[in-house]
Parts: sequence; C-alpha cells; structure tokens
Amino acid sequence: METGQDILDIKDFPGRTDDFSLWQMEPFREEVQMGYLLRTDDGNIIVVDGGGVVTAPVLEGHIVQLGGIVHTWVLTHPHLDHIGAFLEVVKNQKVKIERIAHVPLPEVWVRQNEPNTSDLHKQYMNVVALLNGEKIAMKIGDTLSLGKGVQLRVIGAFNERIVRNAVNNSSMVFRVESKSKSVLFLGDLGIEGGRTLLANTDSDLVKADYVQMAHHGQHGVDLDFYRAVGAKYALWPTPKWLWENRADGQGYNTGNFKTFEVRVWMDELGIKKNYVSGLDGTIQID
Repeated sequence: METGQDILDIKDFPGRTDDFSLWQMEPFREEVQMGYLLRTDDGNIIVVDGGGVVTAPVLEGHIVQLGGIVHTWVLTHPHLDHIGAFLEVVKNQKVKIERIAHVPLPEVWVRQNEPNTSDLHKQYMNVVALLNGEKIAMKIGDTLSLGKGVQLRVIGAFNERIVRNAVNNSSMVFRVESKSKSVLFLGDLGIEGGRTLLANTDSDLVKADYVQMAHHGQHGVDLDFYRAVGAKYALWPTPKWLWENRADGQGYNTGNFKTFEVRVWMDELGIKKNYVSGLDGTIQID
C-alpha cells in the first residue's frame, strides 16, 4: 500500500441534520470489489460490504480515522470481493463492530447451486456466529435505523427459486434514505433477480436518486430495471480496466464485458453523473 492510502479524504461535512455522507471506495490494486462507507450526521458509521481482502487495511484505517466503531456493517452477499475485507477486519480486532445486517443463505442451498462458493460461505457464517455484537437477519420489508433521520429498507433478498447465478441473484437489495436523498444498493443482482424484484415490489420503493450499479456495472440487472429506478446519479464500484472493457490488459473496449452497453443505457436514461471508483478514487458524496 502507498503511504497515506489509509487516510480518508474528508470534505467538510455540511451543516445539517438527519442526513448522511457517502464514500465510494476505490478499487485498490485494480481489483473488482465493492465497498462503501456512510457517516450519518449524528456520527454513526456504516459499512456496506467493504471490498476484497487487499482493501482490508485501508478500510480499517478509514474506520479508525472515523472513531474506530462500525455501528452497522451491511453485507449484500458472500462473495470474496464483497466480504473479504470484512473477514480480515474481524480477524484483526482493531475496530469494534456493533452490529451486522445481512441475509443468511441456507448452507445446503449454496452447496447445491453454487458449490464453488460453499467453503467461503461456511467460513463467513462461522465468523458471523463468533462475532460479538448484534446480528440481524434481514428479509424483504424490514427497515433499520442507521442514525437520526437515516433509514435502511430491504426490498430484495434470498430467493430459493432463482438458482441461476444463485448467490449474486440473492444479493440483499436495499434503499438508504434520508429527508434529502436516497441510494439504492443492488450488490451483484442479476437479470433474473432484478426482474423478480420488479414484478413483486411497489414501484415507488425501487426509485432512488442514486443507484449502485449491479455486478460492478456489467452482467447485472437489465435496462428496464434501471429505467424503473429513475436515478439521477450512478455509483460504479468498477476499476478502470473494467470501465474501459479491456481484456487482459489489452486495448480499449476489447473485452467481452457489458460495461459499454450499460454505459450507453445510462446515457439514454439521462444520468447526470457517473461516479466511477476506478476513475475518481475514494470520493465523498453528500
């Protein structure tokens, strides 16, 4: 890690109440990963996923800088690029985690439908079981106060009937909302999960000001889903090489990722700004 990389660049917090600041974390070492930090105006710190293993010391440094306590750690699904940092931070025991919010997946279901994730999932569930602090198993319709005036609302979760792209499609989908803005987190939700969610969810609950691009902006939900969200801003947890669709370090737009197709969708939908982690680095959004 570069010297100072664990120092979070904090802009002055706005003079306000009942709201939150959001940081989208950069993809350290150009790895595909997803990590977000939130700070509510009354001082609560929330982590969403956190990123992969290599992100752990940086994330840990950010948390210590913000006071050393994670009031709520939200985990969308048990893939290493989303929970790797969490596992390392728990092991290091340098910060306090007061509670986690997640959607536990049945071990047998994971083993049957995504066997290559089975060992990691078991490791994750063991870590959660041994963790001091509150563990909240979330389900569709649940709400959780993250701080004064800031609420998390779950609109998508585990669906045992979706077995294609199984664990990604069981990502916890949730809105974080305050009096001034809303952010829709999709994790790695796929087409099947997105279509099922739209068919079973009140359209107002899907709408948000900011949308986190599903599966790092490629091979995630479809255009109809993003159209239903109607976001003004797109959050891309996406390294530069994936944003540019480079295959194995080769030329611009030479890969088989869907990033360029999704970028065109955002243009068509009139997105005001794409926040791309691989271009912007770790950035504070208010």
